[in-house]
Order: sequence, then C-alpha cells, then structure tokens
Amino acid sequence: MLQEGKLAFYYKRNSGWQRAEHHIVDYNDSFQRTPFPENLMTVLKNSCVTLFGLGSMGSRLAIGLVRAGIGKFKLIDPDTFEIENNSRHECNLHDIGRSKVKAVKEKILKINPFVKVEIYPFDVFKKSNSVLDKVFQNSDLVIATTDKTAVQLSVNYECWNRRIPALFSGCYEEARGGEVLYTIPGETSVCLECLRGASQQPDQKREYDYSNAQSSEEYKGEPGLNAAINLITDVAQQYAIALLLRNEDCEIAEMIDPKQNLLLIGGALGKGFYFFKKPFHFIQPKFKGPWKDCGTCQIIGADTKVS
Repeated sequence: MLQEGKLAFYYKRNSGWQRAEHHIVDYNDSFQRTPFPENLMTVLKNSCVTLFGLGSMGSRLAIGLVRAGIGKFKLIDPDTFEIENNSRHECNLHDIGRSKVKAVKEKILKINPFVKVEIYPFDVFKKSNSVLDKVFQNSDLVIATTDKTAVQLSVNYECWNRRIPALFSGCYEEARGGEVLYTIPGETSVCLECLRGASQQPDQKREYDYSNAQSSEEYKGEPGLNAAINLITDVAQQYAIALLLRNEDCEIAEMIDPKQNLLLIGGALGKGFYFFKKPFHFIQPKFKGPWKDCGTCQIIGADTKVS
C-alpha cells in the first residue's frame, strides 16, 4: 500500500497484524544543495574518474567526488589499511587489515549505491598491457596521489600518450605545504616530468623516503596533521571537478588555465618553507616550457622555470 510517499505493509505477529512503513526517497534529492544545474550534474554522473593511490589524500578525494555526483570510479592501490593510517584516512578501525580499495569502494557505495566502481588491489604497472589498457580505458580524468615518484611519472606518461587529462597532488615535508598539478595533453605548458626534471623542488630533510620503499614493512608514513593534508586535498578535488566540466559553460571551468597548471599551497606551518612566506600562502607559478629534455610530452621548448 502506497500512501503519501510511504510504502506501508503488514506482517502477522502473534495473534494480530502489525503495520510497518518505509519511506520512499528520490536519490537525486541528495544533490539539491550542490551549485550545479541538471545539465552539469549529468556530465559529472557520466564521468569516470580513475584514482591511483587510496591513502589519506586519495580516500578523501574518492569520498568527496562521489558526493559531488561522479558516477564511475576505478580505484588502484595494492596496500592494506593499517592502524597508523587511522588518524588521517576516510577508513576507520573496522577496516584494519582490509584492502584499501575494497574498503573505500564500500564507503562509496554507502553514499551512492548506483555508482559503478572497479577496483584493482595490485600494482597495475607490473601486470600485462591488457590490464593497463583496461585501467585507463574510458577514463575522463586520472588522479594520482601515490607516495612513489615512479608511479606518479608512469601515470603521467600513460595519460599523456593516451590523451587523458590528469591531476597530480601531494604534500611536502610534514604537510607544511603541497601542490596540485593538472595536465591536459596538447594544451598545458608542462607535464609532471617537466616539473620534476626542470623546476626547483623543496628540500626534503626527513628520515622518511616515500619513493624507495618496496614493501609495507619498509614503508613509514611521514607525520602530518589530517587538517593540513585535507587543505591540499580539498583544493585538488575542486580542480578535478573543474577539469571534468572544463568544456561546459560554468564558473568553475574558468579555473582551468593551461598556462598556469600548477598551484603551490602553503599550510598553517608553511611560513619559511619552500616558496611560502606566510601561513596559508597560495602561489600559482607561470611557466616557460615545456622542459626541453622531457621524455613524456616530448616538445622542445625553453627550460621550465618558476617565476
């Protein structure tokens, strides 16, 4: 029996009948407070975002993007959730020992059960080309937030050659700051390899080496406040949405400037670190590029310089 938006049914208990009700809701109503009209929400719903790395940044990006209305995800991360991840990850104590991609997928589907999610709980770059093709196929945006430089550069290479927009984000020492770089093949001035090879990078005076760890036993995460990491992650999330809507007539698409595709973000403790002169210092460098020795975008030009 359907009455005023409620589904009512009866079941027999002991000697009498009991009435129970279930409310009928329209899932689309959950997006009533988003700033986008129906046509833009349709674009987001039909978009596929591929995420490399489901750590503190990647897990928050996944949850934020599903709340923004993204309809398809591919999640790649070979790691499991451990107790030391609990202070700054979207998972919790109930997920200890579980695959990060499986745990995050479960949380995505609790927010939107209609989302399509593919998971890859292994290093896809160590698998066959057919697996790699499947990962990148039909991706509208690839996001990489892993702690391994080699993986970040491999994603950069694959996205550039497959003509897929990509976004790279990460934190500097103890999350004193971080960066967001996006690439649109054929449009943006520099790619990730250009940035790593030809521009000045912050000194990393730390005992934690993210890029050389070969196993979870060798890996030690660097200290950093959850709030400091989230500051950078939440900026990256908005750039991700802007990239997906860059061909639409909307205000957020105006954020995308192929000539200024890097944002440096200083946190509360960023004063005096790298280029940051004060807490919460945002810097958007201008480039002369791409880097002439770049093996990815392979376009000869002036050396990349931060001005």
